[in-house]
Amino acid sequence: MKNSVIINFSPETVEVLNKGNYSLCCFLSSKTDNASIFTPLCWSVIKGFLQSVLIEWEDNLCAYLSTSDIIENQVIYIPQAVSAQNQAASKKAQTGSSYKIDLNERMLIENYGKVTIDGNNDLNNVLIQNNSNNPYSTGLCIYNTTDEQYYGNCVFNTYGGNTIKVSPVNKAFLMFSSKDIENNTVILNAENSGILVDLTASEDNSRTVSYDINNGWSSDKQVWGKQYPAGTDLKALLLT
Repeated sequence: MKNSVIINFSPETVEVLNKGNYSLCCFLSSKTDNASIFTPLCWSVIKGFLQSVLIEWEDNLCAYLSTSDIIENQVIYIPQAVSAQNQAASKKAQTGSSYKIDLNERMLIENYGKVTIDGNNDLNNVLIQNNSNNPYSTGLCIYNTTDEQYYGNCVFNTYGGNTIKVSPVNKAFLMFSSKDIENNTVILNAENSGILVDLTASEDNSRTVSYDINNGWSSDKQVWGKQYPAGTDLKALLLT
């Protein structure tokens, strides 16, 4: 299923955003039983604007493990997804692995970086089970149809013996940043005001909003779009 958000701009806004080298950051919501260790990642970054921007994603998932530390404003290294059956032999120096996965499936992590994707999961989520003796940063990636790439929307500090239960939620938070942010970056608080767009009741899985450099975000008074100020705790906002 394809989901999309369209953002429209005034000519003045386009000029200011481009001259200021602003980035549009999109975050996607999650549901998890491990809320205390959930950390949001910037899923999509767009630079360079015209009158309108289209952001699209599909409910194609991958689960990942990474040796990157979870540090604010730092990027989690996440390679593009492969099949667990075709994985290369893992080495200690490897910094990340990711594998295509569906809801009701499990990613089992064992010693020496061995990963298995199987159906040992009775719940409508992705189960990440770390049976190794090593800690990893783990989480979900969601497919960006524009870039044709998987990007992380969340990360968990997962120690040996821990399990993570997580699933995507069809909500997106949009904000602008004056920083040079990359995909998969750990962001804890909103740099500027933003809007949370709820697509769960949309018949065509699409919403349209607007942004004006002086007046901010607007969903034309529709209840599915709610504005939040700079400094908002993204961890609390993106958990459903």
